[in-house]
Amino acid sequence: MINIPNQKIKKFRAKIRKWHSHFIINYPWRKTKNKWHALVAEIMLQRTNADQVVPIYNDFVVRFPSPEHFYTHMLEFKENIFKNLGLEWRNKYLIDAAKYIMGNEIPLNKKELMKIPGVGEYAASAFLSLHFNIKEAIIDSNIVRLYARYFNFEFDGETRRKKWFKELANRITPDKEIKKFNYSILDFSRNICIIKPKCNECVLYAECLFEKK
Repeated sequence: MINIPNQKIKKFRAKIRKWHSHFIINYPWRKTKNKWHALVAEIMLQRTNADQVVPIYNDFVVRFPSPEHFYTHMLEFKENIFKNLGLEWRNKYLIDAAKYIMGNEIPLNKKELMKIPGVGEYAASAFLSLHFNIKEAIIDSNIVRLYARYFNFEFDGETRRKKWFKELANRITPDKEIKKFNYSILDFSRNICIIKPKCNECVLYAECLFEKK
């Protein structure tokens, strides 16, 4: 485990949430109360540009209010809703997920969620934390880069799978207002702390150890 002072973590949380209060991105899935639609959104968003998902998600929620509607329609028309995202193979996972869920409540337990076809660790954590404010750390390559730069440690393509990093991400994730925090780091790492970082727009600039280098 990397030794990071609690005070530095607290300052990071405060700054990132303050930034987000001025730059909230109102994607449609962030307001849904429909469990099915929330889960579908997180499956759609994996390794996909969020802006490209918007029209597909908006069309989906109108046409398929429940897993039963979706499963029946897919069998009848054999449509691939992921075609415009270039992820046609993901359609089968969603059909299997709908079949698995039909007639049942979508669970609010990570272990049970991951039994649903197409729902891996990231989608389960995103579903629970972003839609139900349940403490789960969000981990993707953008967030690994953000943490590595600010807290000053080396990283590579496998870092997000390492036990020590998962423990660190869980430590950084607060016990309250998880939804707000996780949306903050998702949006900040996607729009500011990018591969070529926008340091002149960064609220973390003064304390960022990446910039000190």
